[in-house]
Amino acid sequence: MTRALLLLTALALAPAPARAQDAFDDQFETWVGMFVTGPLHGDLFTISDLHYRAWDDFSPHWVLIRPGLGLRLMDGMFAVLGYAWTPSWRARDAEGFTDEHRIWQQWQWEVRDAPSRLRVQLRTRFEERFRTQIALDVAVRFRQFLRLSVGIDRDERVWFVLWDEVFFGLNDAGGGEMRAPYQRAGFDQNRLFVGWAFAAVPGNLRFELGYFQQWIRRPNTPAGDALNHAAMLNAFVNWR
Repeated sequence: MTRALLLLTALALAPAPARAQDAFDDQFETWVGMFVTGPLHGDLFTISDLHYRAWDDFSPHWVLIRPGLGLRLMDGMFAVLGYAWTPSWRARDAEGFTDEHRIWQQWQWEVRDAPSRLRVQLRTRFEERFRTQIALDVAVRFRQFLRLSVGIDRDERVWFVLWDEVFFGLNDAGGGEMRAPYQRAGFDQNRLFVGWAFAAVPGNLRFELGYFQQWIRRPNTPAGDALNHAAMLNAFVNWR
């Protein structure tokens, strides 16, 4: 089982297709998040998160409020439906505010191998994105996430964590005579994280800290694709 999970992880984290351009617009940010999971009634759970994503001077880039309701299908497997509000700001530009709302659906499954202290999480998500101040179009996006966690100590209080998530736009949305689409069909971005997890209260509270890289496709942009480097700190709260 362990070998199969490691092979699956290696395949999913294989390098993305070679980019068509070498130029990158490097940016440096800080991402802080909190994830909350817990039962509400029977097999009905809340699976929600809150994020603050800052530019290099810690001014706001994104704020993300994403509540969700999950139905437990079996141990470790959930189907989730939720809403998200994701306002964003261009760097040091008070006029660069974007108001985005989303409806999202996801399936997630975590597999654990106790002898090796290995955990693999798969998550498939669809998002319907709305930016009504730009256009009435709905941007539909697909996201595939794969996470590998390995317990370092016998008590499983310290973990090595590696995850990757790839985004694909399923349609063009928001284009017009004076404005480029805010979403284009095809590869949209890739996110990669490597770091450590620490169980402050085993089973109920853990913190994850590490390096995060976000590659955003920006076709026809003189500066090239965006490559964001961030220090990431997340808190995971779980009640049972």
